[in-house]
Amino acid sequence: MVKKILSVLAGIVLVLLLAGAYVWHEHGQRWQEEYAAFRKTAAPVLMYHAVGPEVGIEWPKSLIMPAELFESHLCYLKDNGYTIVSVEQLAHRLEKGESVDKYVALSFDDGYKNNHDVVLPLLKKYDAKASFFVINKEIGKPIFMDDNDIKDMIAAGMELGSHTYSHNPLAKIDTKYLVWEFDTSRYWLKKNYDGYIVRTLAYPNGSYNETVIEAAKKYGFYRALTGHVGVNTESTYKAAPMEMYRVTVADDGNGLEGFKDRLEQAYFFGFLQTKGLDINVIRDIFVQGY
Repeated sequence: MVKKILSVLAGIVLVLLLAGAYVWHEHGQRWQEEYAAFRKTAAPVLMYHAVGPEVGIEWPKSLIMPAELFESHLCYLKDNGYTIVSVEQLAHRLEKGESVDKYVALSFDDGYKNNHDVVLPLLKKYDAKASFFVINKEIGKPIFMDDNDIKDMIAAGMELGSHTYSHNPLAKIDTKYLVWEFDTSRYWLKKNYDGYIVRTLAYPNGSYNETVIEAAKKYGFYRALTGHVGVNTESTYKAAPMEMYRVTVADDGNGLEGFKDRLEQAYFFGFLQTKGLDINVIRDIFVQGY
């Protein structure tokens, strides 16, 4: 199912890129100038999963990032003047109206063991921060981080976020279970990790609706990450902190060039949204059919 969704989304992305390129050509120099200015006001959130060799993960192999490829991403960002922060750090800058020019936030979903063993040392090496979204029921199981791993992450200044208690698609479950997915998740993370207060949520499979948003806010979340492609600006964040944009970073076989394309894609789609062209409208129609 995941592979089918990803393949169709890839087709949608291609069509919209071609449409965007055509419109770009028609508007020429004016849009190029506007795009350059827009980039200075916007920050991507990059979504990773596992980094390094893993056994037993039921995700497409393209979402399991080789360590050397991930390090090349960090090196590229640093060499090009980016400040690498957590989602919480980015959100605070957006709230205050501070510059996010050349800022990028890193997020890691599911809480895999190699996020601690492989990712954490590389983040320290490049003086970078990131957010890690754990699934309560998976903590301590094979291939997932345990309590000591998570405490190490927090001690190193990383953000701990919730990927809910059990990773159910929130828009499709009975609403009576939302208290469990949200409130119970935050309660146990606080209890198990020395009073740590979790304020950032990542919707499992990007599944959410207005009911889910209201429940997440009710149970203490300040912000949430979607699966919507784009970038975050002061205006988008203040208008909808529970619907932050992010872009999936995959090992598409194109090495560092593939990463550069993903990064540019986030900015470009964000810019097109300001012109009334939004890939996410089509994405939501498709995904809701599953």
